[in-house]
Amino acid sequence: MDRTSAALVERDGELALLRAAVADLLAGRSRVVAVEGAPGTGRSALLRYAAARARDAGCAVAHAAGSPTESALPFGIVTQLLAGPDTPGAPAPAALPLPALCELFLAAARERPLLLSVDDAQWADADSRHWLEALIRRARGAPLAILVAGTRGAVPAGRPGQDGRSDEAPAAVARLALRPLTPLGVAAMLAAAFEGPVDPAFAGAAAEACAGNPAVLRAVVDGIDADGLEPSAHTAAELPRRAAESVGDRTARLIDGLSEEHVRLLRAIAAAGPHLGPAALGELAALRTVPVSRALCLLTDTGLVEGTDAPRTPPGVAERALAGLTGADRAALHARAAVLAPRTAPPADPGPSADADPFGEGPDCDERAGWRLLNSPDDHVPAADRLRAADLLATCGHETTVRRAAALPRTLAHPDTPEPERNALLALHWLIEDTAPTEESADVAARVPPLPVPPRGPAQEGVAALRGALSGALPPARVRALAGAALRPAPGHPPLFTTRLAACYALALADSHEDAAAGLDPIVAQARALRARTAVAAALAVRASVALRRGWLQEAEQDLAEAEWAASQGSGSVKSVPLTTALRILLHLERDEVDDAGRAATAEVPLRAVSGMWWPTFLYARGRLGLRTGDHGAALPDLLECGRGLLAWGWTNPSFVPWRSAAALARLGGGDRTGATCLAAAELAEARAWGSASAIGTALLAVGRVTEGERARAARDEAARLLLREDTPAEWAAPRRARRVRALTGAHGTPTPPPGAGGRTQGPFPAAHAGEPVREELTAAETRAAELVREGLTNGAIALRLGVSRRMVEMHLSRVYRKLGLSGRADLSRPLPDKD
Repeated sequence: MDRTSAALVERDGELALLRAAVADLLAGRSRVVAVEGAPGTGRSALLRYAAARARDAGCAVAHAAGSPTESALPFGIVTQLLAGPDTPGAPAPAALPLPALCELFLAAARERPLLLSVDDAQWADADSRHWLEALIRRARGAPLAILVAGTRGAVPAGRPGQDGRSDEAPAAVARLALRPLTPLGVAAMLAAAFEGPVDPAFAGAAAEACAGNPAVLRAVVDGIDADGLEPSAHTAAELPRRAAESVGDRTARLIDGLSEEHVRLLRAIAAAGPHLGPAALGELAALRTVPVSRALCLLTDTGLVEGTDAPRTPPGVAERALAGLTGADRAALHARAAVLAPRTAPPADPGPSADADPFGEGPDCDERAGWRLLNSPDDHVPAADRLRAADLLATCGHETTVRRAAALPRTLAHPDTPEPERNALLALHWLIEDTAPTEESADVAARVPPLPVPPRGPAQEGVAALRGALSGALPPARVRALAGAALRPAPGHPPLFTTRLAACYALALADSHEDAAAGLDPIVAQARALRARTAVAAALAVRASVALRRGWLQEAEQDLAEAEWAASQGSGSVKSVPLTTALRILLHLERDEVDDAGRAATAEVPLRAVSGMWWPTFLYARGRLGLRTGDHGAALPDLLECGRGLLAWGWTNPSFVPWRSAAALARLGGGDRTGATCLAAAELAEARAWGSASAIGTALLAVGRVTEGERARAARDEAARLLLREDTPAEWAAPRRARRVRALTGAHGTPTPPPGAGGRTQGPFPAAHAGEPVREELTAAETRAAELVREGLTNGAIALRLGVSRRMVEMHLSRVYRKLGLSGRADLSRPLPDKD
């Protein structure tokens, strides 16, 4: 069978567009065509067709192909294209600036119309993708055709303004989406292969066995033809086996080209099936250097995995993926998967029970039970039960249900309500009023007393901490004190998910990221133990936010991936969708994955979520994306709307959302330096009023970018002193962020010590740092991890005990060793320092 002609069955529209592209090329016009489809659908055949037609017409042609084994090789695609006989020789691509590298191809196209063909673009390295984006932006007006084939998103949409070329529009991209063959198309391929019509039973069986994939069908037909068999109804029984063998052979070839970590993840998916989310799969595969989301995308692009929220292997892939393991290794992998499964899989239905807990299956699946309990006219329903129902419903995002429950003010006023429950109910009420302030609630609020000052009990302390942090009304030290008290166990006081999450987020706003993470770990563990999946998702979303603030991208990725997976299973709060979407956008931007950030920004946000506290965060993230792509006209309205909402609620603290700094850059990009200066100055004033180093440093960076002269230099110098100190806030301590600060401020060298740090003592144990003994105190999370090491637990066991990733345990212990001046586990025999 002619492989090229076979792969072009039912591709008449695609062929017509490629012929038009070659015609435009001969007429001196540029064209960009993306051929997107699953592996085996004929992408490469279409590229070969276009290249042959262009070459026959006298055009120059250059071809390159991506490979999973070379996806980390800088400028791998560009190097292949430059090595072609029709393209100019050049020095190493990395030695040339991006505009000069593009000009090489544009100059060659002006001398002779040029067609560039890039196959399997989903595996292109990052440098080649950036070059491709730049070339698309410059292609208009040159006799240049760019044909790119790959899976979804193989060709990024070129956007003006990313490299300073805002005066030019990118060349339009025509996208061809290849679909599987229809039964008629399969019959046509078979008729061409066997030189005549075939038995309808054989054609139908072939269409079903090969799922319309031309490559699989071609391999099956070649095998039947080689064995001298006829395409009859009797032979049709052979088709499923032969199709499975074809898929298996292709799987084996693909696995041979994967890295070790990708193979481990594929085997984890094969062993666990769709029962584990991305974060648990990453833990099962022991991923260390590759983010689980990126590894899943690559495996999906190869066709070895289907789905990213509940990944699974297609038929025939799992057995080949596990074939390289011994029986013992395979059994161990399944056993580890079984251990992890209860942490993410929905609980089994035990059947009705007379004394069953109405919330035993978690808040995500029984809103009606909570509603009935809250509104029960029976005054003998314990206040603790009503409180628990309200807490879990609020965690689910059902604030309106809790607010409108007639029992809330009645329970608060009832003389038999114990004081701890009354205080906690009051805290929960005002937390809902603060974080969903636009919903109607005046009738209920009028019957509820205000939150007392000082707060009474841990729940009220957590709410007071978040209130003070969002408004900036309390200094960071006071916020940290209140939040710390809210997280400490208090006998007789019911611990609530919502108020403890509020306390943890307040700690993050006050630059106490370590304590925030330490407070979130037991919340996640408790929610997992109760199988309260919505509470797990809510806590993971907040923990991902804290990790992203600290610059721990791997931890943020793992928590965010599991929170997204939980939401896809119906276990997430609708009100948290703007937060997870915003975190996904910001995480992609942090990694310079602008195209992925753009795709994340198109996610649908439920209407109910617009009234929640995370909506401004989403607007801010979308505005940041506009700034990165140079679309200042789109960024500014998002950022100003974000600010209007925050100001209406009285949330002025820039540590929550530094919208003024971003809006200042958007105004500057639009030519309004005066407006930009006013916004940056206002944010700096709010930041100084709040007092945290990260807020002031971030505001100073904006002032240094939008102002000029001595004022700009002074702002940059002060920002460098604040953000590059040895005790720099964790938000800015990540190496890539420190490099960014140095680039924006012009600072060089090593971080400078803070004033007065010479004789500081924070704890009883010395630690080697910069050649001088400095005493540092262990955080709560570090202390707990060290205690578990002393009990003899492995890092994996500690991760399971604390409900965190193994990587986070390793980070905690590395800090313990550094702070205590220890060389490793063996030295953890001395007593740990006491924490106040």
